[in-house]
Amino acid sequence: MNEDTAADTTRRRNPRGQGDRLRADILAAVARLLDQKLTDNHLPVSLREVAREVGIAAQSMYLHFADKDQLARAVAEDGYQRVVAAMRDADTEAAALGADVGERLRAQANAFCTFARTERGVIRLMFGHNSSSFGEPDQTHPARLLWQQWLDAIHTCENAGLDWPDGAEQTAIHLWSALFGRFALWTSTFERHDARDLTVFVDRIVDTLLRDARR
Repeated sequence: MNEDTAADTTRRRNPRGQGDRLRADILAAVARLLDQKLTDNHLPVSLREVAREVGIAAQSMYLHFADKDQLARAVAEDGYQRVVAAMRDADTEAAALGADVGERLRAQANAFCTFARTERGVIRLMFGHNSSSFGEPDQTHPARLLWQQWLDAIHTCENAGLDWPDGAEQTAIHLWSALFGRFALWTSTFERHDARDLTVFVDRIVDTLLRDARR
């Protein structure tokens, strides 16, 4: 490396007494890098690791997935399909037991939280990236399937006579955002990891929505 290159890539030392400025520069640099990483479609395991876990030759992975990006999308798609299937099963079971639309909505909300709680790694991949990071521009993001399920659940309540003050779409967004936000806090290191906390929150947020709809 020549002196000119070294001069270009080496930051000049701050004058005495300006250590706080360097610290701030470091934190700002980390923030920029983290923002850049949000657009990465990164799967935190290698294809070789996955092959070893399955018990197959690493080369066999390429028969199904061209690279880690393709595998990441497949994992996310499967996650969205499974969480929606769990919500639909919960709705069907509740309806079979004679539950009203409010209780059916509650059942689906609980199913979502249960899936998130038991599939934390998959949920992190599903929601931990910029929505543009999966697939080509002309491909529908796999989250659309889950969004449609929330909308269907809200519309089912409307069809039974409930009137959402904010409209169906905003109500679906409020419910989904509240549940996912509460789950994110639940998984943090300073929270108790008691599944009952999520159930209590589901009851409160669904009760609030239903109360507002019946005014």
